[in-house]
Amino acid sequence: MTEDYFWGLTLDSGKKKEVWDPELKAAGDNNESQGLRGEHTLLVKQIVLGAEAKDGEVNVVEVEAMGYKADVKFPIAVMKGGGQSSQAVLDLLFPDPPVTFHLAKGSGPVHLLGNHTVGTGELVGDDDEDEDMEDELDEEDLDDLEDSPERNNSQKQKQVDEIVTKTM
Repeated sequence: MTEDYFWGLTLDSGKKKEVWDPELKAAGDNNESQGLRGEHTLLVKQIVLGAEAKDGEVNVVEVEAMGYKADVKFPIAVMKGGGQSSQAVLDLLFPDPPVTFHLAKGSGPVHLLGNHTVGTGELVGDDDEDEDMEDELDEEDLDDLEDSPERNNSQKQKQVDEIVTKTM
């Protein structure tokens, strides 16, 4: 089961770098109930150049994240203040924290928006556990009941009840 949360950050001349690492944030939090537990993924969907961006100034946003065999670092957006490219649609999935966002050039502000997904560790279908246990009656015990014609119905019912009780 997963839970999705709106996510966003702003990079500008005062904050040129930000690290997305919810596991680190939760570990440093003294209030354990507020820590996010589970597996985290980040989906960056949009980047927006703020209205305060300087005309003609080029803003470059880079990302550094875990790759298959090594960390990767690439620009994800180049936006020019005062131009028509004030926003862009992205589709960047980061399955593992940490992810570092860096305003490599320009003074921004640049806003990144997306979804933070937390896998809660619960498996869908756990509620059916009782049904599964009932279905897992020992076939040998049931075969024994069928193979003994000398037993009367009350004895067979007693054996079935015992088998069902054992599996619960």
